Amino acid sequence: MSSSDFAPIERSSVAEQVAKKLLDLVRTKNLKPGDQLPPERELATLMQVSRPSVREALRGLQILGVLKVRQGGGIYVTSLEASDLLGPLQLLITLNEENVNALYESRRLIDGAIGRMAAERISDADIDRLKNLLIVQRDLLADPIGFRVSDVEFHRTISEATGNPFLVRVSTSLYVLGMEYRRIAAETPGVLSQSFADHEIIVSALAARDPDAAQEGMIRHMANVHQSTVAAMEMKP
Repeated sequence: MSSSDFAPIERSSVAEQVAKKLLDLVRTKNLKPGDQLPPERELATLMQVSRPSVREALRGLQILGVLKVRQGGGIYVTSLEASDLLGPLQLLITLNEENVNALYESRRLIDGAIGRMAAERISDADIDRLKNLLIVQRDLLADPIGFRVSDVEFHRTISEATGNPFLVRVSTSLYVLGMEYRRIAAETPGVLSQSFADHEIIVSALAARDPDAAQEGMIRHMANVHQSTVAAMEMKP
């Protein structure tokens, strides 16, 4: 990088302009994954802006997963993988009564599409893994903690079968958002049995390589999870 990479910018919305300039450098590969940025003071001098403006821009890019601070204080470009760029989603949204419907509307769309795509791409090894998970889950219907652990693996296996890392990360982030209330719901009689029955339908559709049935199975599962989550939220003091 040279000083020409950090040409002066307009003074309006300074922090946003700084962030945009840095993103442009990443987009054009002048800054690549693993590159260390100049110190804050030097960036401010190169861009002819104040250090607070640079600090605000860097903080925003860290939240977005584009930059990270390593031990010792250096600021680096992340790997720019889906897990870096989408991970902050679950930190920026808190599940509450106002947005729980939006969450599960999103999960029906995302997980439904994942089910369809997985049915078209899933390997025999992953089908066997899902069938083995069903055997495990059948013995965990009275063990909410154990079932939740296996549930994470169940949904991860299906999403990774798509081969699409962005879908995997979005699905995982949405899954995590509901975890607090899923813990409560798992203690409710009948909830785990319903989830297990849903899982059997989904695995059957995936094993048959039936995209329509897999999508419908995932959507129905999300609707049931939505219902039990809302009930759990109403139970929480």
